[in-house]
Amino acid sequence: MSLFNVCSWWSTQCGTATQYDVASLLCARFGLDTQEKDYIVVGSQTGQLSVYYPHGKAFEATDLLLELQLAEPILGLYAGKFSGNARNENANQLAVLQPNAIAIYNLQAVAGLADYGTQLKLQLLVEHKFARVAFALCQGHFGQVKGREFFCVVHLDGTLTFYEQDGICYECSFPGQRALPAPVVYCERTDSFLRFNASWHLQCFSYQDLSHSLVSRSSSYQPSWSQCLGEGILDMRVVQLKENCSYIMILGERNYICLDDNGKFNFLLKLDYAPKCFYSFVVGYYWEPGARLLTAIVSDSAKLHIYEQANLIWAAQWQQPAPVAIQRSNVHGLAGSLVTLSANGQLTVGYLGAQPFQFQVKPLNIEELSFAEAHKQLQQLEEEIKESVDIRDMDALNKQAAEQVRLSFSIQKEVFDDLDTLLLDVPADVAVKELPSAKGLLRIKIKAELAELQVVFNMPSGVRCSQETLSLVNVPAGSSQELELDFYIAELLHAHSTRVEVFASFVSPRGIPRVLQQSAYLPLSMFYRSCQPQKAAGIKLTYTITSKHVPPKLSTFFAEFVDAESETHAMGLQLLCPGLEKLNEIITVVAAKNSNRLRIQSDCVETFGMILERIVETTLQLDSAASLLNMQKRKPKRGVLNRCVERIIAAPFIPSQPILHRVDVHHETQLNIRSQTAQLEELWQQFKTLQRQLQEQSESEPKETLTMQIEANYDQLIIEGDKLVEIRRDERRQNCDLNCAISLAKWIIHGLNLEERVVNVVSSVLSIPVEDWTELCWEESMAPGIDMLHHFGPLMRSKSTSQHGLLDGDSSRESFEYSRFRRHFSTLFDRIVRLASSTTDEQSSKQPSTANEATAAPTEQPTDEIGNLQRMLAEPGARAGATKLSSSLEAVVDDEEEYDEEDLRDTGYRKDYGATASTTKREPAPKSGMHNQWINEDFELPTTEELFSDLGIWW
Repeated sequence: MSLFNVCSWWSTQCGTATQYDVASLLCARFGLDTQEKDYIVVGSQTGQLSVYYPHGKAFEATDLLLELQLAEPILGLYAGKFSGNARNENANQLAVLQPNAIAIYNLQAVAGLADYGTQLKLQLLVEHKFARVAFALCQGHFGQVKGREFFCVVHLDGTLTFYEQDGICYECSFPGQRALPAPVVYCERTDSFLRFNASWHLQCFSYQDLSHSLVSRSSSYQPSWSQCLGEGILDMRVVQLKENCSYIMILGERNYICLDDNGKFNFLLKLDYAPKCFYSFVVGYYWEPGARLLTAIVSDSAKLHIYEQANLIWAAQWQQPAPVAIQRSNVHGLAGSLVTLSANGQLTVGYLGAQPFQFQVKPLNIEELSFAEAHKQLQQLEEEIKESVDIRDMDALNKQAAEQVRLSFSIQKEVFDDLDTLLLDVPADVAVKELPSAKGLLRIKIKAELAELQVVFNMPSGVRCSQETLSLVNVPAGSSQELELDFYIAELLHAHSTRVEVFASFVSPRGIPRVLQQSAYLPLSMFYRSCQPQKAAGIKLTYTITSKHVPPKLSTFFAEFVDAESETHAMGLQLLCPGLEKLNEIITVVAAKNSNRLRIQSDCVETFGMILERIVETTLQLDSAASLLNMQKRKPKRGVLNRCVERIIAAPFIPSQPILHRVDVHHETQLNIRSQTAQLEELWQQFKTLQRQLQEQSESEPKETLTMQIEANYDQLIIEGDKLVEIRRDERRQNCDLNCAISLAKWIIHGLNLEERVVNVVSSVLSIPVEDWTELCWEESMAPGIDMLHHFGPLMRSKSTSQHGLLDGDSSRESFEYSRFRRHFSTLFDRIVRLASSTTDEQSSKQPSTANEATAAPTEQPTDEIGNLQRMLAEPGARAGATKLSSSLEAVVDDEEEYDEEDLRDTGYRKDYGATASTTKREPAPKSGMHNQWINEDFELPTTEELFSDLGIWW
């Protein structure tokens, strides 16, 4: 708090109105007495007009000379010689600006009887009606006419209406862009108007150009000068400090600016506070050499700052709340006082004083202390502190939040075809296909009183909800909400998941923000329909169900398409969306007849995501429901294998080429977008240059050539803009395709027989959904994570013998190289498959030979089964749901690539950061005990702890 305060000398409350702003205060003299001082006129936005004339240090009833209620709001109060019909030429009139009219009054004094004092009476001289809504008023000796004062009204649409004393009025508008309502001031020395336009430029127009624009009907004149201020302004005034120069004082949102009347900056002072209002005045006369320019600025924290030019000379504290209007006045007994008006109508006349704030200690509360009540309050405070500060037990806090707001979210397994496409605003290309929809139900039960509750739904790409957000305000305790939802396909895009998440965010009664999350899965019948299974496909995946609680049947995972009592072993599903007529995207799922394996095969990468999600999530859900150990409750440890393989395990195969093809297409589209954007920017710069040349030409010069160039440039802009819109649409589709490809890789890695920390790290690096930004595409954001896995991660396979060399090499690469990123991406998948294959081979080699002989018997009979499967799939009348159709996983020929195991065995690891043993083929192995001794003589893969022990990396 400041040591100095603004001392209150006289104050009062202006009526009961609470709507006041910077234009609601006026301090002026009206020539009613030879020895008179300033009158204080206040007008509210509710139409209440009050005139005060302070006589002493305290407010008296005789200080209020006039109080009148007008029919319309008061937008501004102004004093000047506005009418030539006044009897006293030296007297000022009062102009009251209203939305649709301006009224000019003459103040007349009425002597009071006894001790009642003098009163005022308003005499209406003239009233002007407006065709447009008014905003502000500007007054001055327009045209440098002596003895007469004109005024103009600024309307909300930016036009000006000029009024002269002999009844002449005309309208004009500023050239250029559409004007916004902003203060307009008049500079008498240069006979010009100053206007702040919509592009934050201060422009100066001469009075002759504005007045002649009505006669010539031309708005092609240019401003005398223009300066960019770079921010919005709060208020603007013109003061004359020198005989040959006037100053334009501007209060910006964060700056205090001063310019001369030629547009030259005198100073610009950055304020470290948010200003509310200001008033600039000159102490002395402008023709005197000792004249001083002072400015009073009030901040939003009710502090008054006095500046002499750009130097702060005084600072004082004002009473709360901060005033919205301030002026300098000369009242009885106090010359140079500061008059302020607050937003609630508190009118104060004050002066700068040096009275420090005296701190007074409050008297002690000597009430009798109740120990029982104090103990109860202390326990309550301790509970509040624990709930708001202690975050060590997050499970307890989350459980408490779940008790305060209970969510129940479910989606029906059935699909519906009676979707109202017009009501839900479904596009025509989607509505024609008549795609099925699903219904959901959200129940919310609130047990604690909440100020606000917001519910948001997160859905797959192309899927929308009938109500995507829900906001509840001032929710009482014990209330409940039940919301019926419709989920439907609104865009023909590939979806990588059927999961729908609902997030409920709220602030607990203790002030702690909480977020609750629940999820449900859309039925697969929204996206697929049954069809004939395919006997061959380009991509084939194998899953083995290792849990004893999950029967490996098709009805277990796909109840929408296969009955529980059906013995079908093969099923074909055709993707409905995007559902191109020339391309049928079909996926085939085959269940083994004599084992617990599943084969999923298709030619399209986009069909795998939702199917693999259903298989894995259903397996984990059924296994967890059998009272087994919950995967989320156990913390991962070093050396622990992926716990998912206890329930389901995937064959070590990742279709890297189709995935990389989607990445290539996506990266090429990003390059096209950047190229198209650069071309549009170049055309836009040419368009602005041609427009500027057209404005700078005079009326006599021919303009046909420039006009034709502008039209041609504009047409080219439209064409290139349409191309960019089309590329953006392709980008949207390719993002969804890439989501499906990355989702396929993540679901495969999720079920590989690897160390759990490896699976978690790789899954966290492969982020979905794909997001592109203006300066950074998805590939560039993924490159650091892929490089980390390539050089320093658990899948590192580098032939360099120096770790520092790797670090130095990576730090020198500042630009993104897509070829390098693609090579590392491909190598990552290859290393994952090799590592998973070697782990599976090691586990199978440890099993007894008798077990291998016992399991070899069922594999001797795939010849007949594959013949039967091919014959049945070739029949035109065969159906996926036919009970006669039987097959086994062994019948499907495995065309997967066989990797060279010798290449894997040649890979050795060093103790220092995993260098390989490729050099051992040419050099003899070092003796034991020497530096960098080989520890992989038995061709065993190192553990993650050995790889990361020296690096200090923990996963």
